[in-house]
Amino acid sequence: MNILLIGRGRVGKALRRALEASGQHSVLAVGRSWKRPSVQRAEAVVLTVPDDAIEMVAERLAPDLRPDATVLHCAGARGVDELGACESRGAAVGIMHPLVSFPSTRSGPSLRGTTFTLSGSRRAIATGRRIARACGARVVVAQTGDARYHAAAALAANGAAALAFVSVGVLEGLGFDKRAAERAIGALLQSVGENVESVGVPGALTGPIARGETEAVVHHRRALRRVSRDALSAYDAVVPIIVKCAQASGLSRAQASKILRTTKA
Repeated sequence: MNILLIGRGRVGKALRRALEASGQHSVLAVGRSWKRPSVQRAEAVVLTVPDDAIEMVAERLAPDLRPDATVLHCAGARGVDELGACESRGAAVGIMHPLVSFPSTRSGPSLRGTTFTLSGSRRAIATGRRIARACGARVVVAQTGDARYHAAAALAANGAAALAFVSVGVLEGLGFDKRAAERAIGALLQSVGENVESVGVPGALTGPIARGETEAVVHHRRALRRVSRDALSAYDAVVPIIVKCAQASGLSRAQASKILRTTKA
């Protein structure tokens, strides 16, 4: 399959690397300027441009699309309406959202073992499935344009990064070198991710709240109060969610109430 990737940002570069490594498809990556023949030859066009540019880029490439082309965009917060100009030319349109964190164009994450969420027409989903599998990714067909989907992804990815920021700061205060602290917390988060994937939730939850150890929570809060207001606020904000997760895993109502009372002290 001839694949044209439009967009040279973090997502586009990661997809190009993965697809080229697979050797299963012919891949051409371009920025927002391209030659007409590259569109005319493409069986699949994947837009990895910023969300606000999707509709404009789709309108520009639509006149040159081949009749059997598929056009996909990678924005989890946008729907297929952004590709209306391509659909009106007969192209199959859809969304292929890699459920992956892309922090840098220089060192993109491996896509192997990740999940791509697909939606759109039947042909678009079939094309997206071929691309995802070439990248070594799993596929889930679901409605990505729903804000709940994007919020769930942001909560996990951005929330984890923000909590890591707080934890790294606490470790630095204990004498950790910043890079050493980042590696340590990063590896810890990686182990959590592996646990979520292998045993699921709430089974992946560990720690004092899961064991109903109220005194440990009291000690944590006293220590963090001496560190910074942000650290204590972050801890108190997540404790109720951890408690709910622990209750789903068997923590009693009495133990949960006792732990929750500590955050109001």
